[in-house]
Amino acid sequence: MLLIVGEALVAFQRDLGRPDDPPRPPDASGAPAIASYIAARLGVPTAFVGGVGSDELGRFFRDTIYAAGVTAATVQVSPDRPTATVGITYDAGGSRAFDFAVTSSAALEVGEAALNGLPERADWLHLSGSALFFGEPLASTAIAAARRAHAAGARVSVDPNIRLEAMTAQSAARLREMIGLAHLVLPSEGELEALGLTEDELLERGAIVCRTMGAEGAVVRTGDASVSVPAVADPAAVMDTDGAGDTFAAAFIAATLDGADPVAAARVASRVVARAIAVLGPMSVVLSPADLRRDDGFGEDGSPAR
Repeated sequence: MLLIVGEALVAFQRDLGRPDDPPRPPDASGAPAIASYIAARLGVPTAFVGGVGSDELGRFFRDTIYAAGVTAATVQVSPDRPTATVGITYDAGGSRAFDFAVTSSAALEVGEAALNGLPERADWLHLSGSALFFGEPLASTAIAAARRAHAAGARVSVDPNIRLEAMTAQSAARLREMIGLAHLVLPSEGELEALGLTEDELLERGAIVCRTMGAEGAVVRTGDASVSVPAVADPAAVMDTDGAGDTFAAAFIAATLDGADPVAAARVASRVVARAIAVLGPMSVVLSPADLRRDDGFGEDGSPAR
C-alpha cells in the first residue's frame, strides 16, 4: 500500500491568455492528492490522508479521489472548517500565480490520530514537501507518517516541491530530515541547492535521484550512472501542466512497484505525464495499470534497444 499525507485543495483556474474562454469548473487538487489520484488510477493500492470541510467543495474533492480508487474514508471531514482552495492564474506567457486560502481551513486540521495504523501497513510512503509549508498540525502529521513508515521498513520517496515564499528555517530543516529518510528523491531544478544539499551526497548514501526538468525531461542518477530521459509530450497537445510533477512522481512509484528499474520507471512516468497534461484538470486523466507497460524500445541503461 502507498501512503500519502498532505493538503487537500480545490483549485479555481483562469487563463489570462484566453480571455474569451468560458470559466473553468473547479478541480480537485493539492500536490499530494494529485499523486494519490494518479497512483490509484495506475492500480496501486493507495491511501491519502488529508482534510476537507463538510461543504460542497469537500464532497467534490472526496468524490473525485475515491472514484479514482483511493482507499475510501481516509479523508478527514471537519464540520467547522471550510475546504481549502487555491486560485491559479496563468498569464499570456504561461507563467502561473497562486492564491492559496489554506489558513484556518480543514486542510490543516489533520492530526496524527488520523493516520491510525496506516504508516505501519504501508509498503511505500510518498511525501510532497508542500505538506510541510502550509501549517500545523498537518506538517507534523506528515512528518510523523514518514518517520513511522520508514521505521516499519517502508520505502520513502520525497518530492521537495519547495515553496520559497513559504519556506522557513524550521520547514527547511524538516524537509532535509525527510530527504534523509528517502530511497527516492525527485527534485526540480534548484530545489536541492535551496536546501543546501547536493545530488552527490544523496547518491553516496544510496538514494536514487530523479531530477525533473519539465519539457526538458528528467535525469535519473543511481550510483555512478546518469541517464537522461526525454519528455515525450507533444507541445501542441499540452492543455494543462498543473500537477505534472506530482503525476511524474506517482507514475515513477507505480512503475517501480510494478518491477521497473529507475530509468524504465522514468520513461513510464514521462509517458503518463504526456497523457495527463493533454487534458484540463490535474485529476482528470483516465489511466489504468496498462499504462505501466514498458515496451518503449529502450534497454535497461536507457539506450535504444538493438
